[in-house]
Amino acid sequence: MGTDERRGDGVADVQRDTSQALDGAEDDAPAAPLPLRPTGLGGVRREPRRPGTIFIVEDDRGVSDALAGVLSDEGYDVTVAANGAEALARLRDAPTPALIVLDLMMPVMDGYEFRAEQLRTPAIADVPVVVLTAGTAPRASELGAVDILKKPIDLVLLLDVVGRYA
Repeated sequence: MGTDERRGDGVADVQRDTSQALDGAEDDAPAAPLPLRPTGLGGVRREPRRPGTIFIVEDDRGVSDALAGVLSDEGYDVTVAANGAEALARLRDAPTPALIVLDLMMPVMDGYEFRAEQLRTPAIADVPVVVLTAGTAPRASELGAVDILKKPIDLVLLLDVVGRYA
């Protein structure tokens, strides 16, 4: 099963985890609310909203829409571009994002070309990149990405990575 056939959008379904551990809570002391774990399905967090924008560069509209929806539901501002050339053009006029989520295989300008150009552009060279790939992508490790995620995307893992950088 290559693309997730249950949803058809390349994003894996994730089960909600609503369990919370109460380590050492005393019976008569009021318990502080525990932060909720991200559900990957637009769950609510009690943590403060992340300050940065996530820039998704993905040519598959179903995948980009699904990712944008999940990240927006989790409280992130999201910008989307369909290829590397469009992303570079938009980055010239927009505030610098906190993180770029980058597909490798795209028309016009692929993720490899985008990343090379990003690293040559001082204003965006230091923006961390998470690479998305459906294949083996042997050259992906050469890109200097903070993480490489395989499609179909594990949303809990994605939200964990995004939470570290955005």
